[in-house]
Amino acid sequence: MGRLNRTFYFAINTLATIQFVWCYLWLTRPYVNTELYSMGRERMPFQGRCLMVPVMWWAHRSSALLWLARPFGLSRFWFPRDVRPEVLVQAAVGVLCVGLAGWFTVRIYSASSSRGLLTPFVYPLFLCVCAATYVMHTVQNFRFIYDLPSLAFFSGAMYLLYFRRHWSLFVALFLVATINRETTLLLLTLFAINEGFDNSEGFAGFHFRWSRVLRPRVLLIVLSLTAAWIGWEIFIRHLFAQNVSEFYPRFNWNLKSLLAPLAWPQLLSACGYLLFAVCLMQKRIPDSRLRAWLWIVPTWLVFMFSFGILIETRVFGELIPLVVCSTCLIAEEMIVARLQGLRTPNRVTMMDRYTDRRSYPEPGRAQDRSA
Repeated sequence: MGRLNRTFYFAINTLATIQFVWCYLWLTRPYVNTELYSMGRERMPFQGRCLMVPVMWWAHRSSALLWLARPFGLSRFWFPRDVRPEVLVQAAVGVLCVGLAGWFTVRIYSASSSRGLLTPFVYPLFLCVCAATYVMHTVQNFRFIYDLPSLAFFSGAMYLLYFRRHWSLFVALFLVATINRETTLLLLTLFAINEGFDNSEGFAGFHFRWSRVLRPRVLLIVLSLTAAWIGWEIFIRHLFAQNVSEFYPRFNWNLKSLLAPLAWPQLLSACGYLLFAVCLMQKRIPDSRLRAWLWIVPTWLVFMFSFGILIETRVFGELIPLVVCSTCLIAEEMIVARLQGLRTPNRVTMMDRYTDRRSYPEPGRAQDRSA
């Protein structure tokens, strides 16, 4: 792709990202009161996910942001509701987080694919899957201030793990991301799975071994981060112990959803209806490391069945980069297999016939030439 085409492609994807984030903000309902959140008075466990607290505190008290929000009230066609400063901040954060997550997804796909046939389609597919996961709901169509940052953190962690960046970068990201949302505990599972592979044998030589997971360095990192995660959760629950709490198991709610056929279409929309297809066809993924990363899905389902609301498919949002990469790799393998099948010796294509006619003269013409 030339420089001009790359610039055009980047501009189109940027506009698409802005459109998705704006639809996300306008078509969903905020469940967290950002004013109370910025003052530390929102319900738990939402208040405990407090990385965005300083940002929201600034958004609610900045005169400069109030001035920037005024022009949006000039057009009642495009902005029929008031665009408040905190909405502008959420939009900017959302575009940044979605853009980063999409870029990480493209990079992982490009590195895991030996051909890169579908590279231009990875980011648009990523946005479509985000739309289905975060917006396309008939009920419980809520948004939370920390969801898109969590998507960016998880995709960033996958990027660091896949490209074998220094472990200290993963540790730093884990600690910051834990302040944003407690689902980072599942990143430790991904870290352990990733450490079970040795990249010294090259792309095709990846093999998982438990002995690599049980190395002292790996165990030290996992246990230390687990302790840090537990310590943070204890601290945050003590800090906001006086807040009203909605923290309770969701077993009954999720069980009722699974037993209600009306809920099934929305449940399946998690990761753009691709999650179960990827799991069923995971053997077609050529990268054994990404294939092993899918082992996190059962753990994720158990975790969310206990503490999340499954019909709010946003709880599967952090899996989008992995699902999109896996989908593109599977589709690429199927396309290549199909093309190779069309060129088997038992099948004569129109191009083969055309080549044969040009390579070998017809008998009559051969006789004429010899005469």
